[in-house]
Amino acid sequence: MDQFEQHFETALTGLHDGGNYRVFAELERQRGCFPRATRHRGDGSTHDVTVWCSYDYLGMGQHPDVVAAMHEA
Repeated sequence: MDQFEQHFETALTGLHDGGNYRVFAELERQRGCFPRATRHRGDGSTHDVTVWCSYDYLGMGQHPDVVAAMHEA
């Protein structure tokens, strides 16, 4: 392993060990159910969650006019 790979491997291991490695939640949204979503975990399990921390926090991405404009584009 070269010097750079070793450096980054050590840095990533430190992040994992310290609980600071960012893992993005895999979310499945259902139109019309805002702000509810289903979270899929790596072990295959799922559970319902409420999502308030997205760029679509007002739910406009599910508004019928926005969906229609997307289909027209």
